[in-house]
Amino acid sequence: MDYKVCVVAPNEHISHTVHELVEELKHELQGKIIIVNGDMENGVRNAKSVIERGVDAIISRGGTAYLLSQVYTRVPVIAIQIDALDILKTVRRIGEDKHIGFISYSNVIYQYQAMAEVLGVNKIPYFQFVDYGEEYRIEQFVQEAKECGVDILIGGAHVQDYAKKYGISSVFLESGKDTVLKAIREAETAIIVRRKEQENLKIINDIVDHAYIGIVVFDKHCHVKKWNTTFLSMFPQLLQFGTENLEEQIRHIFVASQIKDVLKGKIPDMGEVLSIGNRTYALRWHTILDKYRITGATAFIQETEELQSYARSMRKKLQEKGLVARYTLDDIVGRSLAVRKVKREALKYAGTRSTVLITGESGTGKEMLAQAIHNLSDRRHGPFVAINCGAFTESLLESEIFGYEEGTFTGARKGGKAGVFELADGGTLFLDEIGDMPYVLQNRLLRVLQEKAVMRVGGSKVIPVDVRIIAATNQKLEQAVEEKKFRLDLYYRLNVLRIRVPALRERTGDIPLLSRVFLASLNQKYKTEKSFAPEVLRFLNSQEWPGNVRQLMNTIERMVLLSDGYTITLQNVQGVLDVVPDKEASEEHITLNKIRKLSKEGKTYSQIASILGISRSTLWRFRQKEKI
Repeated sequence: MDYKVCVVAPNEHISHTVHELVEELKHELQGKIIIVNGDMENGVRNAKSVIERGVDAIISRGGTAYLLSQVYTRVPVIAIQIDALDILKTVRRIGEDKHIGFISYSNVIYQYQAMAEVLGVNKIPYFQFVDYGEEYRIEQFVQEAKECGVDILIGGAHVQDYAKKYGISSVFLESGKDTVLKAIREAETAIIVRRKEQENLKIINDIVDHAYIGIVVFDKHCHVKKWNTTFLSMFPQLLQFGTENLEEQIRHIFVASQIKDVLKGKIPDMGEVLSIGNRTYALRWHTILDKYRITGATAFIQETEELQSYARSMRKKLQEKGLVARYTLDDIVGRSLAVRKVKREALKYAGTRSTVLITGESGTGKEMLAQAIHNLSDRRHGPFVAINCGAFTESLLESEIFGYEEGTFTGARKGGKAGVFELADGGTLFLDEIGDMPYVLQNRLLRVLQEKAVMRVGGSKVIPVDVRIIAATNQKLEQAVEEKKFRLDLYYRLNVLRIRVPALRERTGDIPLLSRVFLASLNQKYKTEKSFAPEVLRFLNSQEWPGNVRQLMNTIERMVLLSDGYTITLQNVQGVLDVVPDKEASEEHITLNKIRKLSKEGKTYSQIASILGISRSTLWRFRQKEKI
């Protein structure tokens, strides 16, 4: 450890002792010790140039040490102590017939009195106590000692000076080599501690200065005590005229805030919005307490635009983790009456917080619709979490939905795991294939929906959750209720707002549009430039598509990969489907096939006309022509 210590020696004895110690310990001492001679004011004056060039600690004795500690408050000042052995040696040097007086600081005299009591001697009848900073009283005490018949005085340099002035003999109270060495060791320890504190303070200052929010600290009188560089960067106008009156300029920024009420304890630890010029800032207060007494307050300030940017950044991170909804209503392709009806319902339902039940065949895009509803709602900045209730075993589904505590079962994650309800807190939870949820878990789900709180598997703590539920199923839940496979009370809890996603065969005119959209996306994905022959779109529009949109999308992808050239032909369709394309397929033929099928399903003529998007007169002409 490299250091520099300044020893201010009040007399030659201490100076000589330090010189001896430095010589004896030259191979042990890790720093440099500079000796400056001088007592009290002289010592402070003589040491000034050395100290101001930079020292790690100061060593002196008595009143000189005290005075140095008052002048140099940022440097540790170590006082050379006088112990009982030093006093005993001094007393023994004085003859038995002398009337002795002792003028010194209280801690020194108390040591002598304790020693005298232990040894059973009391050779000093005259004592005078001096407090640090009251050395001016020494002359008065010396005069009194002379009047009391004292022959010789024991004390420091000041006592010697005044004793000489009034014709009294004196003995300097010396500090032994061991006490001087102890002071050096104490200085080394103080340097280590101080450097550690400075290192910690630097770390804290670096953290505060590099915080992404502005920080300003006020004392209880509303005076600015500290601020960080982030705050100054937020208000560059503060430095336009230099740093003069900077504290007052900073204080002026908070004039319109509620700082006075915060410091009075009327509004503890609160947030507010502060308008400064044409900008708005989010302001958070934190009171500084000392044993329940407010001694100041810290302001945490951030521009609202920056907060919004941070929220967008967090949303992006959520997206990377799959906890965000990517689709909107614009992503749901279709112009048919059936699709427009679904979009209208979704738009209305999104403005509420009620549970939504989405029904429809597999592959119709139920999750896409759920994500679109989430993105239209006031929860769009919160997480979107989806879970397939039919994709897990009963025990695994329970832990996925409700979470579990550490040690609940073999292989459980250390620290436990949050369930989807906790992950979706403040957002939307999408329960896909809700009809496949095991019956025994339905009761737990119902309780969470009722209580708005969840308890982890193996846990005892109830965790409040704020979650909007969107459920989806391709099953007929009414029939599942009758068959005792689905709880009636859960069905009514879920069936608040209901949307039926139409099958692809019901979306007249959407198949060609969807096919073109899928082809454009696949061309970009595979870096191709393929297009459909006109008869291919007519043929695709004539099919039933039991797998709905998912089946259509997968079929077109196979066509893109298996077809040669730039045009996808009917022969390419034949290569990916198990049916032979009808080259005579026409729009009229396709429409007639759909009318026949819908009629066999029991649809009324009004319903058929609505589904196909044709007028009743057009439907009547088809009926007359084909005698349907």
